[in-house]
Amino acid sequence: MPIRNISVYLTLVFFVTLACAQNRETVTGCIAGNVTMKFKPALLDGKEVKAYIWNKVRGVNKDPSFAKFEPGASPEFEIYYNSEHQVQNRLIHYPEEPATLYLTNLKKSDEQRYTIFISYVDYVGTPTEWIIDLVVEDVCFEKPKEVGKCAVTTCYTGDNGVLKTPDGARQTVMGYKLVKVCDDATSGNYSCCNAAGTCLVQALQESTGDNMPSDGPSGNTGMIVGIVIGVLLAVIAAVVAVVFIKKRREGHQVPGGENQDEQKVPL
Repeated sequence: MPIRNISVYLTLVFFVTLACAQNRETVTGCIAGNVTMKFKPALLDGKEVKAYIWNKVRGVNKDPSFAKFEPGASPEFEIYYNSEHQVQNRLIHYPEEPATLYLTNLKKSDEQRYTIFISYVDYVGTPTEWIIDLVVEDVCFEKPKEVGKCAVTTCYTGDNGVLKTPDGARQTVMGYKLVKVCDDATSGNYSCCNAAGTCLVQALQESTGDNMPSDGPSGNTGMIVGIVIGVLLAVIAAVVAVVFIKKRREGHQVPGGENQDEQKVPL
C-alpha cells in the first residue's frame, strides 16, 4: 500500500476512534453497592423523541434488548429478558430523567457494555447513541470519613464475605457492612474480604479531630490573620490621609508671598 494511502487510512482510523471515545465512558461500582448510569447522547434539534432503547450484550446471535422507555406512549419502563438479567426491583428509572438508569445491589453479572439508542418521531436515519462500560469491583473498602470522633467506612464483599478486625475476630458480610471505629480499643487494621479470598486492608483509628473545624489553633490563626489585615488597612488609610492633606496644603500656597492676591492689574 502506498505511503499516502496508509496515511489517509490511519487518519480515518484516528477520527473514528476519537468519535467513538466521545460517546462512550466507563462507570465503576462496588459489588452489592449502587451505581448511576447517566447516558448522554446528543439529541437531534427540533426532533421529538419516540423511544429510549437500551441494549446489553448477551452473547452471539442473541437479542441484545435490555430495556425501553417511550415517553409519548406510556410512563412505564419496560425490562426485557429479566429472567436472565435479574434486575427486577434493582433497576430504577424515572420519567423525568429519561436517559438515566439507577442500578442497585450490584452483581458481578451486571458488568457489561450498555448502549442507549434514541429513536425519533417522523425521522428515518441513524439513531443517536451513548455507550457505558459498567465495571463492578468484586471487593471495595471505602475511604473512611470522620463523623464526630469516629472513623466510618463501608466494606463491600457481596455474599459470604468476611470482615477481619484488629483483635483477630471474623465477621460475616452479606453484601456490605458498615464499619465504625470510635475508640483506641477498636483501632487498627481491618481486612475486607470477599468469598474468593480477595482482601483489601484499611487502617482505621479514632478521630483526633485534627481535620475537623474547631476553635483551637486553626481558629486562632484565622483570628490573628484577620487582626493583621485590619491593622494593615488602617496604616494604609492613615498614609493616604496624610498624603492627601499635604497635597491640599501645597495647593493653597501661591508663589510670590502672602500678598499675591492683592497685586493690582495695570490699567
